[in-house]
Amino acid sequence: MQAEEFEAVDHTNADLPSRPQAEVETVFGIRIGSMGFLVSTAIYCEVLDKIQVNALPNVHPWLSGLLNLRGNLVPVFDLRIVLEEEAAGHIKRRLFTIDRGDKTVALWIDGFPEVKDSTLLQQLKELPPLPQILQQFVTDGYEQDGQVWLNVKFDDLFKTLGRHQYTTEEMAA
Repeated sequence: MQAEEFEAVDHTNADLPSRPQAEVETVFGIRIGSMGFLVSTAIYCEVLDKIQVNALPNVHPWLSGLLNLRGNLVPVFDLRIVLEEEAAGHIKRRLFTIDRGDKTVALWIDGFPEVKDSTLLQQLKELPPLPQILQQFVTDGYEQDGQVWLNVKFDDLFKTLGRHQYTTEEMAA
């Protein structure tokens, strides 16, 4: 049997001028304490449960350790410590990985990621007060149902944390 090719022609409203549609992007919303962060679904992400994180001695407290993910050693960050957020006792924390291969990083998140439609997020004209470490990495903010969601340059944030440029003294400031 031979495959046939069809050309779809839409004759409905053919005479009406086309109007621009808002670009819809689906994003993941992840929560860490009271803060919400957005991660593009174009970036490979994964939620891990029941995986061993191997602690490292003599490292900053926000570096939980390393995990072995399909042969790659992945650093695990606890941004709740960096952000000085209180622990939420009743919420199960999970590991959320961002990217693939040797670029993968993992962070602890509260609960499961939420799938968000970017057109339903209202862009903030002004960002709320942010912890010092985030100020240079937040590109913009949005609000939905009373929750602020931040776009963060995670690559740059993790590189900064990984290089130990963000010291305990800066955290105290």
